[in-house]
Amino acid sequence: MGSLLTSFGVGVQGIRSAQSGLNTTSHNLANTKTPGYTRQQNINADMPYQTYRVTDKSTLQIGMGTRVDSIRQIRDQFLDKEYRVEVSRQNFYEKQYETENEIEDIFGEMEGVEFLYSLTDIWAQVQSLSTDPTNIAQRKLFISGAQSFIDRAYDVYKELTDYQVGLNNEIEKQVDKINEISDQIAEYNLTITMTEASGVENANDYRDIRNYLLDELAEYTYYTYREDIDGRIQVYVSGAPLVIEGNSYHMKCERLSEDTGMYKVVWADNGYGDVYNLDKAYSNKYMTDTGSLYGILTARGKKYANYTDLPSPPKEPKIDDYKDENGDIDTDAYDEAYEEYEIAYEQFEEDRKVFNNTTGNSILTKIESQFDKLIHDMVTMMNDVFCPNIDYDMDGFDGVDINGKPVNLEEGTYKILDVVNCPTGADDDNTIGEELFKRKGSDRYTILVLDEELTTDDGTPLTQKFVDSDGETKYKLYVYNEEVDGDIFSQYTIRNLEMNDKILANYSLLPVMANPLAGETGIYSQGPGGIYDALLKKWYEKSAVLDPNTPLTIYAYSDYYKGMIDGLATQGHVWQTMVDDQTKLVESIEDKRQQMAGVATDEELVYLLQYQHAFNAASRYINTIDEMLQHLIERMA
Repeated sequence: MGSLLTSFGVGVQGIRSAQSGLNTTSHNLANTKTPGYTRQQNINADMPYQTYRVTDKSTLQIGMGTRVDSIRQIRDQFLDKEYRVEVSRQNFYEKQYETENEIEDIFGEMEGVEFLYSLTDIWAQVQSLSTDPTNIAQRKLFISGAQSFIDRAYDVYKELTDYQVGLNNEIEKQVDKINEISDQIAEYNLTITMTEASGVENANDYRDIRNYLLDELAEYTYYTYREDIDGRIQVYVSGAPLVIEGNSYHMKCERLSEDTGMYKVVWADNGYGDVYNLDKAYSNKYMTDTGSLYGILTARGKKYANYTDLPSPPKEPKIDDYKDENGDIDTDAYDEAYEEYEIAYEQFEEDRKVFNNTTGNSILTKIESQFDKLIHDMVTMMNDVFCPNIDYDMDGFDGVDINGKPVNLEEGTYKILDVVNCPTGADDDNTIGEELFKRKGSDRYTILVLDEELTTDDGTPLTQKFVDSDGETKYKLYVYNEEVDGDIFSQYTIRNLEMNDKILANYSLLPVMANPLAGETGIYSQGPGGIYDALLKKWYEKSAVLDPNTPLTIYAYSDYYKGMIDGLATQGHVWQTMVDDQTKLVESIEDKRQQMAGVATDEELVYLLQYQHAFNAASRYINTIDEMLQHLIERMA
């Protein structure tokens, strides 16, 4: 009788196992289209055997049936990690490519209103003016073209900087989303731990939601994670904790500086500082080319870049420049110059490393520095043609300037206006020293007032004679105010650039006349050797390095802009290719994940039939045992 009653238990266990299998299969079928759902599977195991007799030859045991040991998820952790890494990298490069497209739009290359039009227009005006500088209308057109040129340059640069600041909104949204996801992961950590604490069941559906959150988090930022013995996920971003057990640690946005208004991302409450290192170039090797949030921060950069952020290699001294009229070489002077060149080149190499890790690491700051260098070099070149300078060694100066303000200059080499060879305005005073473009915060020259004339050893004047308000003869020395690194108000940078208001008010001040001190009174500076001929030659002269990583590739002004836009387009093509490749890789990994974790309807229907047959078999088994018991009871009665 005991064996038959035990057999009842075996049948009941069979029904329970089959019923559990039916429930699991129907659960799979019901969630076929549920995002993030992982296929579940019953794992059956033997019930403990009951031992009836043990001898030296054998052991008599009776099986107690089967049971459901666990309901597991069919999931590959290695594929999960691979998917999250690659989707994170995909989103990083998508942000780079999006930014590159936005920059192209700003320059108008995709809309047919290219900045190139403004660039070539000013040189067309130079060519027109070079043929007839006496024509007042041509001068007005030239000045108008120059005004349009810097206005358009300012508009383009401002759009770039506005776009940089505009990325703050997206950064804030992504930081808020990361915080929201981390809170949910921490909450599900606690729910899963409580659900599985009894050891009776696995919290598979909660785990699915948590895994889905981890997949979503990977789009925003790269992270590392591990699951502890209690089923809680610990998540780390850049080595700092984001989720620990049931606690989540938030990020927040802070201003990089008041000057830019750009945001950086810092930890709010875990004791760490910046979330991401923005002073190091992104790297595939170190897994820093990952996550859309870091992608935005990288593409945006940390500052408004200008020409000073683009290091230029020093010019190597040529031995021919140290030959005298007899062909003899001044080796001491050449060796000294070459030694200075080597020191300067070492500094250039250091500056290039810094550039590649900061300005050059961001597509926006890189293009800003290149664009600003183009404008800076063109503006200073034109100003230097209108107001040429020469080097002058001064013993020092202690006096006043033309406005009566005290000036004290230390001993050293200064650039001064070449008062003999500079062109003059067409006004009655033959005005000199009027640049076409000026700095908002600094005059081109500090004009010193001297009591005596300064000349070179051969008697060439270095000063301009004038009569002061007291009727005394004095002399002006035009000392060039140098551009200073870190002082934007001293620089010919787009943000600090404007047209000379004196020339705008009086076109006759535009230097178009030959200098009377050079013996050319009343002659316009035109034709071969004239001022506009010099400008046109400078336009085609190779003098600018576009990228410090290719210092031997030197561009003329006529080619610089094209090279800049071509480089931008090439970089965009590289990123587009990377995005396409990453998209295919992510899809491939996801296909593999779905092959394992996804629900196949046909396959589940087969399992449904199997468990249905198992249930029916267990039911018939119980009926048979019941009939046997009934037969025995009736016979014994």
